[in-house]
Amino acid sequence: MTDLIIIGAGPYGISLAAHAQAAGLTYVLLGKPMSFWQDQMPQTMFIRTNPRYISLSDSEDRWTITRYCEATNTPLESPFPRPAFVDYGFWFARQAGIAFTGQFAARVERSSEGYTVRTESGGRHSAPAVVVATGLQHFSYVPDELRALPPDLLTHTFGQTDFSRYRGKSVAVIGSGQSAWEAAALLHLAGSDAEILFRREEVHYAGDDNVASGLRLIETAEQFYRWPLERKLERWNTPRRGSVALFLKPYVEGKVRTIGGVEIVGSGAPGDGKAYLALSNGSTRAYDHVVSATGYRVNLERLPFLPRDLLDLIVREPAPFHGFPLLSEQFESSLPGLYFAGPSASRTHGPAFGFVAGLRQACRSIIPRIVELHGSRSAINRQSQP
Repeated sequence: MTDLIIIGAGPYGISLAAHAQAAGLTYVLLGKPMSFWQDQMPQTMFIRTNPRYISLSDSEDRWTITRYCEATNTPLESPFPRPAFVDYGFWFARQAGIAFTGQFAARVERSSEGYTVRTESGGRHSAPAVVVATGLQHFSYVPDELRALPPDLLTHTFGQTDFSRYRGKSVAVIGSGQSAWEAAALLHLAGSDAEILFRREEVHYAGDDNVASGLRLIETAEQFYRWPLERKLERWNTPRRGSVALFLKPYVEGKVRTIGGVEIVGSGAPGDGKAYLALSNGSTRAYDHVVSATGYRVNLERLPFLPRDLLDLIVREPAPFHGFPLLSEQFESSLPGLYFAGPSASRTHGPAFGFVAGLRQACRSIIPRIVELHGSRSAINRQSQP
């Protein structure tokens, strides 16, 4: 029996463990450390947000990315390389004394202790509180119009770690955001004949003031969740224009063809090894491969460790956002003791919680709540000793 089980060992999970440890809570941290960033993202990817605002969180803000760069002689540069961010995550964990289990959650069950989590390796852990902090890996979204394509002709940007396998091939990238432009740039650098198809009439490049961008994300994370429902809905219903980081512009413009103002209305693979896309302008285009850079859509139904009986008890956000859990101010779901952090909390508490920028506020809301409701089992045991 432990105080807390954390499912997910990325930036949110590691930070939650650091805050739990500082509060005297015992915890079990399930998942492979930093796996989304280390194993599922392009090896040559850069982090868009200014590195000063992508620090993981501990209770005293000691192990910041600035301190990591000083300790390891890593340049604190923007954009920040993905491998350096992964290394920072492991460095943070070492400094904070985070314990990893290397186990993966297979099933969450309610029990007399609160919850029992069974692992894929046959382990069993019980605690009064569970935090689901698994990030985006279960939520990749592919439009229905592309689903006629077989897996060997269609992939999502999630899991694309090396674009060199597309060298010499024609590749369509579907999307108008950061991941689409980044995929196209990496495809071009790998020697592919890439082309971007997107609905907007033109791409919007964000300014190079990444410091201001990082500050806005953090301020949003720390303020949005306190707003009354009416103000949150007003914020969500305000049209937002997606953007692409300015540093990608020279890697795409003049090098990658872009076709804006079109939608995919159909797709097919007749068996000649090509993927065919029917566009809203009446044309049909053929490619050797299609990359869907169409983002992620949170849907609790896709979390493999949440069984049907639990899913049916979790109150959701109103349609059309029924995939999100409806959460309290402390990120607790309608099931007492079951919390959600990261992207799953972004509908209730704001878009910043889909990014690293939201983790400090999430940790400072969730961990004190668990201490308040359940206390520290280790502290209780000490008090009961003669």
